[in-house]
Amino acid sequence: MSSAWYCIPSKRPPAEAIPNLARWRDMGYEVLLQRDPGEGAVADFRTVERPYAGYAEAVNHLTRIALDEGAGWIVTGGDDMTPDPNKRAEEIAAECIDHFRFGKGCPTSDDGTWGVMQPTGDRWLVNGPGTKPGSECVAGSPWMGREWCLRINQGRGPLWPEYFHCGEDEELMEVAIKYGVFWQRPDLTHFHNHWGRPREGERMGLASRMPEFLTRANSREEWQKMKKLLAERKAAGWPGTEPIL
Repeated sequence: MSSAWYCIPSKRPPAEAIPNLARWRDMGYEVLLQRDPGEGAVADFRTVERPYAGYAEAVNHLTRIALDEGAGWIVTGGDDMTPDPNKRAEEIAAECIDHFRFGKGCPTSDDGTWGVMQPTGDRWLVNGPGTKPGSECVAGSPWMGREWCLRINQGRGPLWPEYFHCGEDEELMEVAIKYGVFWQRPDLTHFHNHWGRPREGERMGLASRMPEFLTRANSREEWQKMKKLLAERKAAGWPGTEPIL
């Protein structure tokens, strides 16, 4: 299976989200969104309305829907992100299958979807010579193969469900490295149009104020909780991530 689905929770007003989402669709991705009850669907995009219980939980729920409909790859990120502009989804999927197909330790089959690929062409957040951009520090907009999504975390889903907004992307990278199936690709770019990213012509940095819906996710309390969970799970060797056979 080589179809790629872009599965994300979406909170931004449709007028803001649609231009980015349309790019994913135009590059060959199926787009599946989760929205809060009462917010309604985003025009022309398939939407699931359900209460938000965190980013990891939402992506895992959407992943189950996509896998039931035959998805070969789950891609995630945000409604402020755009796909690589030069390669269509089916071409990237074929390259991932070729990369992961043999000798990568898939627990049940060898179809080339036991793996995680992260595009790293977006070089934002490089803080000095020799430092890494944000795209190399976490798997923040990953391609996750079908076998990975079905079997990692004892079948709970591709992202560890205890994280609310941050931390799941760092654990995903670390766990994929642990199992020997993490691939970073600087030749591919998922551009993150983050609210805090400097814009052309701005001297002081922040492009705008943090959106209101992110205030809880970025609170000091939430960051401390996430950092504690991440540190404890890392020290314990990522318990519970073992793949089901």
